[in-house]
Amino acid sequence: MVDGFDLITILGLMKEYNWREIWKRYLPRDVETDSISLYVEAPRYFVEMHVQKMERIILSEKFNTNPFFMQQVIQRITASHAHDLILTKIRKQGIDSGDNPICLSCSLGNTIIDLIVNKNDPFPDRINRPYGNSYVERVEQRPLDIYDLSSTLYLCQQNLTEKIFRRYLEGDSTSESSERVVHISTNVGAYRVVLTFRVTSPELLRADPPSVNTSVFTIHQVLQRMNFRHAAELILKEIQCVGLPITLEQIRDRFTLSRRINNTWLEVDFTRS
Repeated sequence: MVDGFDLITILGLMKEYNWREIWKRYLPRDVETDSISLYVEAPRYFVEMHVQKMERIILSEKFNTNPFFMQQVIQRITASHAHDLILTKIRKQGIDSGDNPICLSCSLGNTIIDLIVNKNDPFPDRINRPYGNSYVERVEQRPLDIYDLSSTLYLCQQNLTEKIFRRYLEGDSTSESSERVVHISTNVGAYRVVLTFRVTSPELLRADPPSVNTSVFTIHQVLQRMNFRHAAELILKEIQCVGLPITLEQIRDRFTLSRRINNTWLEVDFTRS
C-alpha cells in the first residue's frame, strides 16, 4: 500500500528529472500506460496524485507550482497542520487553489503532476495556545514536528545556517555567538527523535564519530520511513546502502546519524519508543 512516503518520493524524482525511476517503481507490472495515479488517506485529508507523460511539452496556466512546494504541502498535511495554516502558505506563493479541494499542478519537461487534496469533514477547530519560544512555534501556533526536521535538513543541505537559527533557535536568534545550538525534539512514528544543530570551531569537528557525514538525503529517507511507520528492515536498507555500520538491533533500539558541513554539526538521535 502506498502512503505519504511515496508521494514525497515521486516529487523528489521529479525534481531530479528521473521520470524513468517513477515509472519503474510505481507503474503496475504488465501495464503499458502513460499515467500513474496514487491515493493516500491522511488523518484529516484524502490525497490524490496523478502523474502523466504527454507526447509534447504542454504550457498552461494550471501549472501553478513546483515539486518542492508540493512536497512541503504534503509534509504539512501528513503532519496534521491546521488547514488555515496550509492555505496561508499556499496563498503566499500567489496560488489561489481554493479551500476544498486544494488543487496544485506542476510540469517538468513533458511530465505533469496533479495534486488534489480533499479535506475531511468535520475538521477540528484550531486551538490557539503557546507551544514554545522558537519563531516557528510562536508564528505558526503549533508544536515542532517532522516538518521541522525535514525543513532543517533542507536548510542545512543548502548551507542556509542563519535561516535555521532564525526559525528554530530559542531566545535571541540574532546573537553572533559561535555556540548557538538548535534542539528539535519530537515523536516520529514509533521513535523519539532529537535533532541538534550547532556552529562550532573546526578543532571540535576533527574527532568524527563513526557515523559522521551521513548524507542529508539518507537522514531524510530514514525520517520519512519512520514517519509512515515502515518496517525496521526498510529503515535499515536506507542506511546499509550507503555503507554505515548500523545493525537491525540498533534500529530497533537506538542509533545516531550525524553530518558535518563546513563549520556546522548536525546530529540526529533516534530512540525507539
